[in-house]
Amino acid sequence: MAEKTDTTPTTQLDTLKNSLRIPISIKDDDALLQSYIDGATEYLASTLNEEDKETKLNSSRAKVVINAIAELMYQNRGNDTVTKDFPYSLRCVINQLKYSY
Repeated sequence: MAEKTDTTPTTQLDTLKNSLRIPISIKDDDALLQSYIDGATEYLASTLNEEDKETKLNSSRAKVVINAIAELMYQNRGNDTVTKDFPYSLRCVINQLKYSY
């Protein structure tokens, strides 16, 4: 069994920081990153139908989508970069969640 270290992600925020290569111990952008996670969750929730929303939002696929959207928000913050749409692969997973039963 693998031991948990201070670099082992235990929360969605830790997972996002890990994927952005931000050490978990650095807390400078935690509030900003959490706001991106919250915004990404709200965005994904708004695309899903009401009947399965909670189940779908708690799925592994949804967590990947939320993380990817939050990553894009973090990487594209500021005025210099403008992203027109999500990457094709991310759009595909969003559509899978949206239209799956």
